[in-house]
Amino acid sequence: MKNTGLKNFLIIFYKMITYNLKIIFANKFIWFLLGSVLFYIGLSIFYVFTTDVSKMEDLYGVFMFSGILLVFYPSVFGIQNDQDARTIEILFGIPNYRYKIWLVRIILIFIIATLVMIVFTFLSSYLIVKFRVINMTLQVMMPVIFLGMVAFMFSTVIRNGNGTAVVMIVIGVIFLILNDALRKSQWNVFLNPFNMPRDVNETAWTIITLKNRIILGVGTIVFLLAALYNLQKREKFM
Repeated sequence: MKNTGLKNFLIIFYKMITYNLKIIFANKFIWFLLGSVLFYIGLSIFYVFTTDVSKMEDLYGVFMFSGILLVFYPSVFGIQNDQDARTIEILFGIPNYRYKIWLVRIILIFIIATLVMIVFTFLSSYLIVKFRVINMTLQVMMPVIFLGMVAFMFSTVIRNGNGTAVVMIVIGVIFLILNDALRKSQWNVFLNPFNMPRDVNETAWTIITLKNRIILGVGTIVFLLAALYNLQKREKFM
């Protein structure tokens, strides 16, 4: 009986994963994936043919932008795609909707992005300059996951993909404008841990980086909970 129950659970789990993967890769996500790959390849070729290929801070920027491209479409347009396909009414009929469907889907999005990023960082470590692949991947994915979760939360409020995209682009531009002013701040979303300012010692920079990652981690959880809470308001999505 236990084996049968476990088998049924695994079958249901497998079907749920494959179903959500089909939704994630539907529509325009494949183009964002292709754009991320092309952007990575183009910048990598540029660095291969430059005389200074030892700057990890430059590669960090390439990885982060590639990661943002990976999570942008499914995070921003996921809710609207459900509304357009008229599947959101069915999803709201499932008990514990927020945990069984969108939580699994958003986790899958970030897992896919992380796996792709591991491939990118491994290739760069092998072809361009040697560095710790896992460490680089984790450092890159922290702000990528945070921004993806912010986009997901706003999508549950705005409930329109194009509107959410505009909001996220504006937020991104604001953070880019403030990037120099916040360069040494723990509140900088785009803080590059591999680009230590000359007037900051290594110990202080390590503390700033650690606090920044803690802030991004806590922010990710807060925005996730806010998004899942918003998804309980059925009347706003019907």
